[in-house]
Amino acid sequence: MTRSSPIPRPPAHVRRTKVLLTLGAIALVALFFVALATMNLPTWNRVQSGLARNMMPLLRGLVRPELEVLPLAWTSMLETFFMAILGTTLGGVLAFPLSFLAAGNLLGRPTAALPGKALLVGVRTFPEILLAVIFVAAAGPGPTAGIMAMGLHSIGFLGKIFSDVIEGIDQGPMEAIRAAGGTPVHVFLFAVVPQVLPEFLSNLLYRFEINLRAAAVLGLVGAGGIGLPLIQRLQFRRWDEVSMFLIVIVTFVVVVDLVSSRLRRRLV
Repeated sequence: MTRSSPIPRPPAHVRRTKVLLTLGAIALVALFFVALATMNLPTWNRVQSGLARNMMPLLRGLVRPELEVLPLAWTSMLETFFMAILGTTLGGVLAFPLSFLAAGNLLGRPTAALPGKALLVGVRTFPEILLAVIFVAAAGPGPTAGIMAMGLHSIGFLGKIFSDVIEGIDQGPMEAIRAAGGTPVHVFLFAVVPQVLPEFLSNLLYRFEINLRAAAVLGLVGAGGIGLPLIQRLQFRRWDEVSMFLIVIVTFVVVVDLVSSRLRRRLV
């Protein structure tokens, strides 16, 4: 009868990873219960009464929406759509050059990209709603404030993604052009841009989807779009009109998501 050999212990890095994962899970559970205990959450009876008072009128409005506000809802949603287009374009155009300043493989060493990365981190630190409040105070209520808020936030978001794409490109074409006597401009135009452009366009479309949803919310602080007429009707509990606005928003977003997803699949 042969004796089975003992199972060897896992390597040190595997044991260390397991310990860290266990401690992380314990910390998350502890934070969850601390947050649950410290937050002033409503009681279940309060939630039930709120749902009974507001949910049923909203559901009835979804079945029989107020058609008279459809032109206003459609016009406001078109404004939101155009805001998202302009904000995404503004962010994409400005993020394009900044992303190359945050790519260490193009600058020769990773430390050279730290200022560009820090700039992108600082830009995307501010949430869109806060930027919208600032621009509403600076430029006044209207779609201009929303476009500027989305554009500035998109710079940080797209610049980070674009720089990650650049740092993951194949170095072979770049080395081949350098070996053939190509200048840095040739390397950029014929080795870098052809590799990153499809990913750039795909992420630009994805950011447009995000901005379309954000534009619908920025109107709540006066930054244009469909959010302003929607919040006005919510304040007066006009559930049939609110339902019409919600139907327009959901339909518009679903159609844009389907078209954008198909385009992104073809690009990548």
